[in-house]
Amino acid sequence: MMITFRGLKRSLRLSASSAVVLAAIATPATAVDFEYSGYLRAHYSMNLSENSTWQDGVTEQKQGGKGQLSMERYSGKIEHSTDFGIFQLGGVLRATEDKQTDYEHDLEKATIKGPAALTNHDQSLNPLFGPGPAFPPGFTGVDLAGAALLPPGVSANSAGLCQAGASASPPLPGAQSWCDTTPFTGLNSSTFGAGAQSKFGKDYDENNFHDVVRELYVTFDVGDRTHFKLGKQQIVWGETDFFRAMDVIHGYDLTWRSFLELENEELRKPLIMANVEIDIPELDGTLQLVYRPGWDEGADVGTTAAIFGGRWSPQPWSGNNVPASIIGPNNYHHSKGDEDDANYGLRWSGVWNQIGYSLAYWHGLDNDGITVRNPIAGGSTNYGKWEQNSAAFAGYVPGSSQNLTNLISPEVDIFGASMNAYIETMDLVGRAEVAFTPDKPYNTGTDTYVDLLGFGVGCADGAAGSCGGGLLPPFMVLRNDPQNMAATAYDPYTSTNAGITMAVPGLGKVVEKDTLRIMLGFDKNLNTMGLLGTQRPSFWTMQVFDTWITNYDEDDDILELFGYGAKKREHTAILTNAITLNYDYDTINPGLAFGVDLGSADVFIIPSVDLVFGDHWRVRLEADIFLPKKSKHENLGFQEGSTRLLGTFDDNDQLVARITYQF
Repeated sequence: MMITFRGLKRSLRLSASSAVVLAAIATPATAVDFEYSGYLRAHYSMNLSENSTWQDGVTEQKQGGKGQLSMERYSGKIEHSTDFGIFQLGGVLRATEDKQTDYEHDLEKATIKGPAALTNHDQSLNPLFGPGPAFPPGFTGVDLAGAALLPPGVSANSAGLCQAGASASPPLPGAQSWCDTTPFTGLNSSTFGAGAQSKFGKDYDENNFHDVVRELYVTFDVGDRTHFKLGKQQIVWGETDFFRAMDVIHGYDLTWRSFLELENEELRKPLIMANVEIDIPELDGTLQLVYRPGWDEGADVGTTAAIFGGRWSPQPWSGNNVPASIIGPNNYHHSKGDEDDANYGLRWSGVWNQIGYSLAYWHGLDNDGITVRNPIAGGSTNYGKWEQNSAAFAGYVPGSSQNLTNLISPEVDIFGASMNAYIETMDLVGRAEVAFTPDKPYNTGTDTYVDLLGFGVGCADGAAGSCGGGLLPPFMVLRNDPQNMAATAYDPYTSTNAGITMAVPGLGKVVEKDTLRIMLGFDKNLNTMGLLGTQRPSFWTMQVFDTWITNYDEDDDILELFGYGAKKREHTAILTNAITLNYDYDTINPGLAFGVDLGSADVFIIPSVDLVFGDHWRVRLEADIFLPKKSKHENLGFQEGSTRLLGTFDDNDQLVARITYQF
């Protein structure tokens, strides 16, 4: 259940003679109406579990953090409106200050190192160079001993870490010995120049002008039927909690509180738009026209995931700053999705036979986002073109850079519908939303790898013949089976043996699939006064979300989450429930929310209590508990194939206190 405390509004009537600044634009009316409300708020959270990811890839020391503060955040917000008669000015101001905790300081230090897990395949380099100086077997392990891959003079084979198929120890020159796909060693990716320090103060704080002014708009009417709202604003088409179907216009900021903050508007990212509503009473409805001219900053579009190594980075990506690392930055101006391009849509909402309904269309950016890979990894990006240049690599592969991927938000078309109606026989309000996206792009490759010692680069997928190459660039050769010394997914150098591999699922081609998102839910008041002794009936809401790929083909090898090896299912269904009880005249309000992935049985549970003290003070206490059936405990770079969305929250259990003074 979403509860929004609006606060007490004070209406101040300012005489026109004293409102000097507004006099030039005020109407001949004798007064200007000004209203405001807001809050001062503090968030605190404490870890209830140990973070099992590495703080250092060489020592393989765990992050830990149980019992430590993971959030100390302070914020202030003001909602204001000024009525000048013929038009109104409105807006929302919010400033935040996120104090770095000791736990976050350790995470920030880890991002400098970029701990990762690698498999050293311990190959002789003779077959790679052909005739020439002979390199001793185990050269790879010996040469990289300084990076703590192996002690000097010890190879993976001689240490007994290779498969039984490697009979010679040490291996003969050119022998094809290899190690299990279970990595046996850690490394800091900064060794390869891939470390990227996060600055959590910059990532979390919202104290520059652009961020503080969350909304600022003007509203006015033209005639009795046409209503304009122009400026930075939020337009909400969906009516759901936790997950979304029809709420497609805006992305969300999931960095500081993930999806768990009580009010959606605190996480939704406002956009600069023109919003026009035309009342058509003859049809019992309203036509809404929305136009986004593309004036927003790049980070304002799409959903911002917690992938810079912070407190909500998915397990096991904490301690790795993905957008600033070798994996790749956000590209807000990609040919398949440019935030400067205009977006637009329309929505018809009405009432028919006491059933509220809406029909909508939106042409905009996919808030989910995808990755496009660099051709230097072997194989073309196949989705748009690679659009990031680097002078350092200009002579190596024209038009490429050292980044493995770019993160983009592609343009899509979305067709949606919703309905709600009171069902008298069941005494509840039923709700439904559907959103259909034709040709929605997805990443593929549940078992793709990067070979840090590969030698073939810049080749088209599956192409035969030679392609450009060089010695030990930051990464090379995208592979789908590092155990197979010959087979590669995207590189014709089929005789090249694997060197040092790192599992990075999601580096296959981008495929487009028709996708239908469905939400079915209801709201009901339960009579808990006798059974539980509540002050009044308790509000209960339940929702089922399903993402259905209607033309699903298992052979497409679609990934559920980039960086995780689980294959996406045809149906991804999640059930959520929430109930709020009310005691002592609504001053003590315990609640319970939970959700379950119906395909994997992963669960989250959120018990809470909201306390009301007079007109101004509100305190919310909650526990966020995640119970995934399967999750990736190994570090970034290990191979796994079972972690799904709720599994990425493993080891993120926490206690949360939110203290609010509202006015």
